[in-house]
Amino acid sequence: MNTLCLMCSRIVKLFSYLLDRRFFFSFVLASAICSVLLLSSCTVPRTTLSGKLASDSLAEATKREFVAASLLYAREEYQGAADQYQKLLTGDPSNAAIHYALSKAYAGLGVVDSARFHSEKSVLLNPGNKYYLSFLAGIAHQMHDYGRAADLYRQLVTLEPGNAEPLSSLALEYLVAEQSEKALAVFQEILAIDPKNKTAQAQVLLMEIKLLHYHDAITTVMEMIEQGNEKDKLSLTLGELYMETGQHDQAVRTFRNVLQEHPRFLPAWLALFEVSVKTKNRPVFLEDLNHFYKTNQVSLKQKIDLAKLFVVRSAQDSTFVEPAVAMIDEINKRHPFNSSVYALRANIKLLHGQEAASIADFKKALLLDSGNIAIWEDLVTAYLTLKEYRQAEKTVSTIKKRFPIRSLRFRALEGELCFKIGNLKKATRLLEKVVQPEVAKKDKQIYLQAGITLASCYDQLGYPDKSIHLYEAILEIDAGNVFMMNNLAYLLAVQGNDLARAKELALKAVTAEPENASYLDTLGWVLFKLGEYDKARDILDKAAGIDTREPEILDHLVQVYEKLGNPQRAQEMKQKIRILRKKSTS
Repeated sequence: MNTLCLMCSRIVKLFSYLLDRRFFFSFVLASAICSVLLLSSCTVPRTTLSGKLASDSLAEATKREFVAASLLYAREEYQGAADQYQKLLTGDPSNAAIHYALSKAYAGLGVVDSARFHSEKSVLLNPGNKYYLSFLAGIAHQMHDYGRAADLYRQLVTLEPGNAEPLSSLALEYLVAEQSEKALAVFQEILAIDPKNKTAQAQVLLMEIKLLHYHDAITTVMEMIEQGNEKDKLSLTLGELYMETGQHDQAVRTFRNVLQEHPRFLPAWLALFEVSVKTKNRPVFLEDLNHFYKTNQVSLKQKIDLAKLFVVRSAQDSTFVEPAVAMIDEINKRHPFNSSVYALRANIKLLHGQEAASIADFKKALLLDSGNIAIWEDLVTAYLTLKEYRQAEKTVSTIKKRFPIRSLRFRALEGELCFKIGNLKKATRLLEKVVQPEVAKKDKQIYLQAGITLASCYDQLGYPDKSIHLYEAILEIDAGNVFMMNNLAYLLAVQGNDLARAKELALKAVTAEPENASYLDTLGWVLFKLGEYDKARDILDKAAGIDTREPEILDHLVQVYEKLGNPQRAQEMKQKIRILRKKSTS
């Protein structure tokens, strides 16, 4: 860039600081003047087919008209600016600068296709102008043409070797295009220019982990640790990478080194315990656990919270069940009069099918802390799970007497209890108070649980319109709820309303759980309603093969075989239904 270009650039920067109501017109005028200067001095002459030189400047155009167009553009009067630029282009169709100015005007109007057309022309006519390249790359990105944008940024990199800015744009373009290997290579180019670029380092590490380049990631983390950047967090990442590469001893050593310096750093304790759990090394786990509980720098609440994390993990990974129980038992030995520990032990038992055993621990917790409504509610949940509805009713009655202000969860539990014992109208009244939009925002889980039960109430009370409305409301909040998809699909099929929507929902439910007989039955019944009898038969046959004790599936098959003109198979299904119903009543 020559001296005049630099001067214009500085003028623009100066006027940007002065941009207020008093200096607005001066800014616009300065921008227009600089545009003319830049366009007349920063462009490269071209050679035409005739051999004569043709300039990208406005020497052949009317500068006064260009200034007027630029003023319109600066005042955000993009349509007027575009019209003026278009007139100038008529007289000089091969002028890259006018194409560039026109593309910006169209961009201001939001006419992206036209903006790109003229931007492409400006780059074609002057491929060495970095402003043209950069602007076109932005348009290509906006139009999701990430490959073109990447090519343009690569050209900018070639024009400005050693400049990390176009490299950063190129890397991000590859990221958006999900070309992780190419993005990684570009971030590494940035580090070659600027070895201490923290953003590039972090991106390299993320890419290496994403691409499973764990050994390279280990090297990157160690380099970052040496630079003193967030040492504790990076050491955790290093230990986890050692785990991924099977270097368990190195992982343990790394976590213990962190804890030696910072014994109250809970994430390191959690990571250390996970190593011994995953390697099934119970003695080491218990040894580390003993050190953890002896640490005075970690509070009892933090110890309980860490045990809670293991309880949550145990719900997804059975290998964490025994360690979670061991953690709770060890805390209980040291703190035998803490109600939270008994409640936590009861919850893990409830979570893993030991409902009867959980009740004893809930009662111990309540002896120590009878004013804790959450424990009372957990006890109701345990009774409901065991189908001990009378005990659940007694507990609900006790809660009502003890606690004048009750939680949303209690209302939902009481509504569920009423539903279980067949008091549908009371259940409906209670649950309708819970299933409200404001509750969905406050506590989504309670809203969904109460909503599912309320929908069942509506179904049994014969309010199909209310059921459909509620199913749709729940799916708006929890779009992936396949149970609700199935129920709504079946109700729509029964009503004969919107069968296309019913089919869409039923297919989604079956795709999510292809071996669920209930979902297959719904899909088969929807297909029957649509008159697709052959497909319905195949789906319902599969459902009947999975669940051999459900007469409703067989009843649907009876109707399908009758439609297909196969009375013999229909009669066989009827005989199976009679046998099943006879067994259920005997």
